[in-house]
Amino acid sequence: MAASMASTRVNKFAGLTPMYGVKCESVDRIRRQTGQTWHFRGLYKGFGITWCRTLGLMTLYFIFIDSGRRHFSELFQRPLLGPFLASGSAATLAWWVVWPLEYMKSQVQGNYGKEMPVIQRMRLVIKERGGFFGLYRGILPGSIRSFLANGTSMVVMSWAQRKVSEMGLRD
Repeated sequence: MAASMASTRVNKFAGLTPMYGVKCESVDRIRRQTGQTWHFRGLYKGFGITWCRTLGLMTLYFIFIDSGRRHFSELFQRPLLGPFLASGSAATLAWWVVWPLEYMKSQVQGNYGKEMPVIQRMRLVIKERGGFFGLYRGILPGSIRSFLANGTSMVVMSWAQRKVSEMGLRD
């Protein structure tokens, strides 16, 4: 209870909105359940690896989408199946490339093992946890989620763009 109140006080002091307060409070709760202490600066733990992962992911996604539009333009003309397959495939391929960074991000943010640089952590996983393919732990559920979520998102976005164009709000 005292840790939760301290978390709330930190959030009020930092001027965070209630939405972020809930986030901090849930982080606090998880830390207490796992026997770890909570510090405000801990919210940024793993920022560097997350940034690198996201930069690679978004870059590759747009490269794959652009390449798909150039080489498989007929696929993009189909109303539902085209955008679903294009975006789902592009996002999933991008995830496959950056998945080792996603796995390292989870390791860093979850405080698994000792504090160590990401490269050293990757070497440890390769050496002790299944070789190179140990870096791809969890890739199957991640791929399923990526394909379905990104494919569906593109279908919704395509529908919304069509409706906005029909209303004359878009050139």
